[in-house]
Amino acid sequence: MFQRIRSKLSDIVRGPAAAPNAPAASAPAAVVKAREPSPVMVYFEKDRNQRSIERVRELLTAKQIPFRALDVSGDAATLAFIVREARCEEDDLPIVFVAGTVIGGFNELVDWDVSGRLKAAVFGE
Repeated sequence: MFQRIRSKLSDIVRGPAAAPNAPAASAPAAVVKAREPSPVMVYFEKDRNQRSIERVRELLTAKQIPFRALDVSGDAATLAFIVREARCEEDDLPIVFVAGTVIGGFNELVDWDVSGRLKAAVFGE
């Protein structure tokens, strides 16, 4: 009777197709749950550096990175925050932030993309 129970348990552990004397199958790999992407913010001024804004949007869209673009025209407080945090001038917009970390303008964004840091910062390792 115990052999029958042991055989049934072995079938459950190994699966029904496994041979009775086959070594026990290793446990299935843990399923890694994909995490939410880190928030990506693009701060820009509507009437400045339109070409750079479009290039940033194209790059993020091509890499399938969700982002939020925020026009700071007329918002002196937000503009002052961006200039202070990014250590840049008002003329340097658009500026990209990933999870609160300053990436910089388009050229810095490309550098992060080429090095792989952008994907790691947004989607994790």
